[in-house]
Amino acid sequence: MPRFQPLDETQLQRLDDDALIDYMRAAREAGHDSAALALAITVYGHWLNVERRIRMKIPAQHVEDLTGDVIADAITSAFNGTSVGEFRSWLATITQRAIADFYRRGPGRAKTEEIVDDRAAPSEEGEVELRDAIARVLATLRTDHARVVDIVVFEDGTAADAAREVPGMTEANVHQIVSRFRRALREELDPGSDTEGG
Repeated sequence: MPRFQPLDETQLQRLDDDALIDYMRAAREAGHDSAALALAITVYGHWLNVERRIRMKIPAQHVEDLTGDVIADAITSAFNGTSVGEFRSWLATITQRAIADFYRRGPGRAKTEEIVDDRAAPSEEGEVELRDAIARVLATLRTDHARVVDIVVFEDGTAADAAREVPGMTEANVHQIVSRFRRALREELDPGSDTEGG
């Protein structure tokens, strides 16, 4: 059996879904943390598919936020399949659950607990990378904007909750701040993702 050869992010981004999933399996078997990076790259490659599914089911103003939540959820979940078909089915299941949660919780409440849930992280390195990226993006925000992100993204609050707690903030402001945070986090985790149609 050939020895596992780790690839860096640039090399992984050149692979198609089949090759990425083969790499994920080999990295897992070798106990190498790059399996999490390969999963993240595969998930990002399906951003537009996830967005299309969500757009058919929920109001347009919530599509971007919920799509970001599904991508974050998938990145911090464990995919143990061995084929593209299994991956697509797994991602579709996560998407369907997020849509169901959206309607159960009500608009403005996002499923984001997985971002900071240690148990959901695929590896310690992947969790550290995600936490570091979140910290870097939060550090660029004004204090009041960071508080808005804390309330909506990490405390499962609504835009109305944030508007009530943070002086001078409206619900429209809150939605814009949270959307910018999600885009910045996506760019931090996958540079160039926004310019490629995310």
